[in-house]
Amino acid sequence: MINLDVKSNLAKLLATENITIQHNKVPTASFDVKNRILTLPIFEEQKGDVYDMLIAHEVSHALYTPSDSWEEIASDAELRSYVNVIEDTRIDKLIQAKYPGVVKNYMNGFDILDKKDFFGLVGKNINKDLMIIDKINLRSKSLNRLPFDFNDQDNDWLKKVDDVKTFDDVVALAKEMIAWQKEQVEEMKKLPNFDELSISKVYDLGDDEDDYDDMDSGADADENQDQSDEKNDFNNFGDQEADDEKDATQSGPTDKVDDENKEEEKGGSPEQYSNGAGGDQPEKLLKSVTNDYYEEKQKDLLNKKAKGFTYGTMPEPNLESIIGYKEYLKQMQDHRNYQAKQGYGYSDSKYMPVLKDAYKKFVNENKKTVMYLVKEFEMKKSAQAYKRANTDKTGIIDPLKLHKYKHTEDIFKRMTIVPDGKNHGMMMLLDWSGSMSDTLENTVDQLLNLVQFVRKVNIPFEVYFFTSERREKQVKSFNYKNGDWQFEDFNLVNCFSHRMTKKEFELACMYMFHMGKYFSYNYTYHKRWSEEASMFRYESFGIPSQFYLGNTPLNESLIFMNKLVPMFKKKYDIEKMTFITLTDGGANSFRGYQIDTSKELGVTDKDYDTQTVIQIGKKKIITGRYSSGLTAKLLKLIRVENNTNNVGFYILKRVKRWDIEKYCEGNWQERDRQYATLRKEMTRDKAIAIKNDGYNKYFLLDGKKMQVENFSLDNAEIKKETVGEFKKVFGKAMQNRLVSRVVLNKFIQEVA
Repeated sequence: MINLDVKSNLAKLLATENITIQHNKVPTASFDVKNRILTLPIFEEQKGDVYDMLIAHEVSHALYTPSDSWEEIASDAELRSYVNVIEDTRIDKLIQAKYPGVVKNYMNGFDILDKKDFFGLVGKNINKDLMIIDKINLRSKSLNRLPFDFNDQDNDWLKKVDDVKTFDDVVALAKEMIAWQKEQVEEMKKLPNFDELSISKVYDLGDDEDDYDDMDSGADADENQDQSDEKNDFNNFGDQEADDEKDATQSGPTDKVDDENKEEEKGGSPEQYSNGAGGDQPEKLLKSVTNDYYEEKQKDLLNKKAKGFTYGTMPEPNLESIIGYKEYLKQMQDHRNYQAKQGYGYSDSKYMPVLKDAYKKFVNENKKTVMYLVKEFEMKKSAQAYKRANTDKTGIIDPLKLHKYKHTEDIFKRMTIVPDGKNHGMMMLLDWSGSMSDTLENTVDQLLNLVQFVRKVNIPFEVYFFTSERREKQVKSFNYKNGDWQFEDFNLVNCFSHRMTKKEFELACMYMFHMGKYFSYNYTYHKRWSEEASMFRYESFGIPSQFYLGNTPLNESLIFMNKLVPMFKKKYDIEKMTFITLTDGGANSFRGYQIDTSKELGVTDKDYDTQTVIQIGKKKIITGRYSSGLTAKLLKLIRVENNTNNVGFYILKRVKRWDIEKYCEGNWQERDRQYATLRKEMTRDKAIAIKNDGYNKYFLLDGKKMQVENFSLDNAEIKKETVGEFKKVFGKAMQNRLVSRVVLNKFIQEVA
């Protein structure tokens, strides 16, 4: 199939400017010379020459046809038809001269269309049945390959056409040619068999006086239909048909003109006829029948099943709307102070000691395991470095090999070069939506293990959580301009960063630990009445409303990440970038509303039956009316543009058969085998990797089994006090400790 993006790039190259290319469900190619938008139809024809010919033609209009030229002749259908042919001849010659490579496209494109009778030449003698305007049209379109027999008069006109330089020259020549052609028609009318001439029938120049007498005398519709049926099939074609019908309705000789009379009058409005008092025969319009036929026939090339497109641009994310980690800590502290001042059950002497003790216990329980993983990570990095090591000669003679100089040239010292490891970097998006509430405590524990690890191994990192909850009068998330697609305002909070001081990092960890407990005990009813639950829920300082759990603005966050990731990579010279998302659901729906600045940043709804095209810089994302596929395409954009390793974690509330089986492929037996394997893996590793567009790796996590495990010999079940038993118990416990830290464990596998 035709690659529309490739064709768009071709048009831009030909135009030598960054014009906007839009493919849409339109009948013919066109160019908006004011806004510099080239619109191309969606064709079924798969031969690229037709596309390339049309692109070159319309680009030439963009380059050489003045923007306001057609407005002056829009009301004159006769002049417009002649100008259209002569102007096409002029601009086609110019583009072919500028880019000789498109000549072949023009030749092949014409041959393809001519075989399908796109110019209405079947049954016609091109030398006897066509006027000079159509000979000019076909001579240009075919690149002078049709067997025309031009006489001296024809050659004079051809020379005049070839000599035109400007659009004004085109209009002047068109008027001159129309006047001359009318004189020729008048001379032909003197012939006794004028009505029987083939050229008269092709251009519908016969005597229709009786028809117009009937119209003037108010004859009924049946008589008019009988007379209309006697006319030949070669009436006028194309877009003018609709315009002329409208003219006939608005200014015809009677207040009511039936459909049959409208059909008979196609090709010109009654205002253009010379209706005298005695019912004189009107003057027929002279138009290019081959051009009109082509414009009508061109509809057969269209892909009628294709959906159209609604084009818009991605709004510019307002990076100032991001809550940085310093502001995040300040807002938490301000809320804490406010709650204490108001006396809402909070007191430093009661809750803070409980929080600090609980957090300190958590850190101590996890510290040994995190340090073990740090050591393992460093060993893996070293192993990978030594795998890439190479040994080379130093150029210094080794005295111990000198005695071999007669037999070998290898008497030099050697040196092993171990390459430095790549600079790693990590950015993470955490889903802070209401549906995360029952798994948030365990999720936060996983996150704290991860950030403590990356801080220990000196990997630059940034962690953000996103929520729809905001404060009043908060800075807008996007800077909109006309034509932008509208997205939600939301909160993107930088909760962890390698840039934090040790004190800031510990405070951020404690606040995150507090929020995990707060939401978990708030929403988990079986814990509500415990003493610990009462302390974390009712006697704590709570959480600022702008950090409450909301809906899922994942797509909005990814738009921000498309800006933040390259900035992060460049600033810290990151070579191996890992981008992580941790969610428990899909993104909010994309509604397809577009910004209209004429309505003071109001919005307009897009056509339901079209696809959405989102322009992001030089890239385009095509998606449906809602969020279908948009998340995957935004992720792919981040991955392709920034060479990231995208890792996704998706929390399943309850692991049911369908949650896993829907990712299996093949017949029912193959799906059953795959399901059994994946289910076993989920039980063993607490996670399974499945395919998901936009991600390099995508893991399903069991939300019920995300609790971080720790180990103490004091609590271990030891059947007998032997070295083998201790080794077995310790090994199993250590394995569980590593596996339970599923997010950190999978992250290490990806980066090491």
